[in-house]
Amino acid sequence: MMRKTLFTLLAGFAVLPAAFAQAEPDVPHNGNWTASIRAGDGAKLDSRVVITEFSGTWYGSTGKGTGAKGACKHQKFPITVQHSTQTDLAFTVWGSAVAPTCPDLTITLKTDDQNLFEGTVESVGKIKLTRRR
Repeated sequence: MMRKTLFTLLAGFAVLPAAFAQAEPDVPHNGNWTASIRAGDGAKLDSRVVITEFSGTWYGSTGKGTGAKGACKHQKFPITVQHSTQTDLAFTVWGSAVAPTCPDLTITLKTDDQNLFEGTVESVGKIKLTRRR
């Protein structure tokens, strides 16, 4: 009897990870992207973005780091996706995780086409996010 109960418990625990994995919502915008930021002063910044579920990586620059010559250029910055639906995407690029002088970027985007997003980078300017093939 004890052996049967133990087997039933272990079998139940084996199914739990699959149940939780199914309950986790998918991020519809996983994949590789090119980000083009146009600042209010006309400066342009291009980076590559990889989104995987609710995290990812920003490859490139988060802008000019004050007092840190080049500390924010050609780096890998972690990102966290705050919101992801079929038409909306919002994430934060954590520049300060790489160097204290690199800015964090809060990005809010909308789309009518699943391969192109447009929006804003808080306190910086406009952004376009284009899916890479």
